[in-house]
Amino acid sequence: AIARAGGAHLVSVELFDRYQGRGVPEGQVSLAFRLVFQRMDGTLTDEEVAAATARVVRTLERRFEARLR
Repeated sequence: AIARAGGAHLVSVELFDRYQGRGVPEGQVSLAFRLVFQRMDGTLTDEEVAAATARVVRTLERRFEARLR
């Protein structure tokens, strides 16, 4: 879901942390992902990366009822 929503310039997605316990509501888990965006023909702007990141967050909210912490 992340790879699809991130678009053509998202070259890597890595789950680097999973936490369940104190501070996280019962039955939920906190996941942290590292996203790497890269453009082969130039430099990505902050706006391009922000738009792609927003698409990822919206997709995860809709599909998995995820929340950005």
